[in-house]
Amino acid sequence: MVQPQTPAPGWYPDPANPSIQRYWDGSTWGPTAPVATQPQGEPARFTIHYGFALLAFFSLVATLLFGIPLLSTASDPDTKGVGAGMGILWMLWGGMWTLIWTAFAVNHTLKSRRR
Repeated sequence: MVQPQTPAPGWYPDPANPSIQRYWDGSTWGPTAPVATQPQGEPARFTIHYGFALLAFFSLVATLLFGIPLLSTASDPDTKGVGAGMGILWMLWGGMWTLIWTAFAVNHTLKSRRR
């Protein structure tokens, strides 16, 4: 004759009340506890607003691509410092837009995490 197998010790759902669980120690049923429910939802993930991040990146590249050569004309006597002045203005202008696009990317990223 085949002996019925006893369950391993551990927590099992209570057949009389599905909202609690009972502990089986291997020979007798012991204490009860509420069933632990895990919150449902999407797992946390890191996201960034790529549109604004790309605008910030291209703004930085354009600022440096044109600003550095303009700044390097400071020692050229033919330009009388006009190129360097334009380089400074270009770097300030482009740097401002790089910061603005970066702030938009961060703001939209944080806003999408709060949803």
